[in-house]
Amino acid sequence: MQNTCPITEEVKSSKKHIGIPVVADVHYDLWTLKIKLEFLNSDFPVYAIFKNIQGFRVLDEGYLMEYWDDNKRSQGWLWKVKEDGWHDQERMRSGFAIGEHTLKNYDEYMIVGQNDCLNVICGEEPIILVV
Repeated sequence: MQNTCPITEEVKSSKKHIGIPVVADVHYDLWTLKIKLEFLNSDFPVYAIFKNIQGFRVLDEGYLMEYWDDNKRSQGWLWKVKEDGWHDQERMRSGFAIGEHTLKNYDEYMIVGQNDCLNVICGEEPIILVV
């Protein structure tokens, strides 16, 4: 495993929601992953909806120390992970039965939450909704 900070970029569609949210709910129904986010400056929840999912994980931010290099980390709360993230770990893992070629057409996204973070490997950029 590398000891470098993953290369990330802020997802533009998330820029209208300022701050780091609380991950309030995670719902997966085999077709869609829906994340309910609560921001301090909003009376309404924000939902991040992911489709075409190959995998997701929820971890406390303390288990993701490689992401927190202040000189390299992206702004905002929703990132596209370009290199050296969980996606790359899975593609190269020998125990991953499907193999590297299967995940090459998928991207990794990361929701940075106040306590919990989510990494999602999927085939489409998430949809951001306010209900």
